[in-house]
Amino acid sequence: MKRLAPAVLAAVLLAGCGGKSATQTTTNDFPPRPATTPTPVDPGKVVIEKFVAAAHASKPAALWGLLSTATKQRVGPFAEFRVHTAIELAEGVGGFRNFEVIVSERVTPEFGLVAIDGTKVAEGTTERDVYAVALRLEATEWKVELFGPVKVKPIGPDPGAHEDVVAQVAAAVSGQAGEGTALVYVDGLAESPKIYTTKSNSTVVVNYQPALDPGRHTVVVFGTVGRQASATGWWFTVRRKPA
Repeated sequence: MKRLAPAVLAAVLLAGCGGKSATQTTTNDFPPRPATTPTPVDPGKVVIEKFVAAAHASKPAALWGLLSTATKQRVGPFAEFRVHTAIELAEGVGGFRNFEVIVSERVTPEFGLVAIDGTKVAEGTTERDVYAVALRLEATEWKVELFGPVKVKPIGPDPGAHEDVVAQVAAAVSGQAGEGTALVYVDGLAESPKIYTTKSNSTVVVNYQPALDPGRHTVVVFGTVGRQASATGWWFTVRRKPA
């Protein structure tokens, strides 16, 4: 994989690296409209609400209609999608209840990002969880982008971890050759990560001084390599107040 060039890193400086927890917010950068027109409904929010509802209701046709063309090519034909992937989505993102959108942003001309945090029911248990997904613009519609060659994986803290102190959040982005973009959001706010690269992947790291405050924190990481994109989201809990 070609390195994710720092020059094209799209980490928007909306928050510093202090340890104070911020209220979760939703950014809406999809895309600006002339001031003379009414403020549009956030398309990222609209897409994820439809996606969760279709998955929860086990409606394969509705899910299929929300997927990008590239995603359909990866999971198709529809008959196969209906009996495999649609069931997986119903058991996964379809389990969300009473969620809120914590990130919704257009990142590049072609790709956007949306993430939710909410109550999820899975295997008879209920807990809060985070879900993030890349969106691809096709003509005038945003479509859900899944199962692509770009991989975004948490490094630390681990998803669902309960840590005494957290002074660093990190993730790895890997994919096929091409320039890339990486974004990191902690508690719904964009951070300015450091980038460490190897021949196979890039690691994005956000350091905190002082460490993060006690409580539950959410992380959303988005990455592109070439014309492919992916995202992941997770949460962790900090037990102690930083010294």
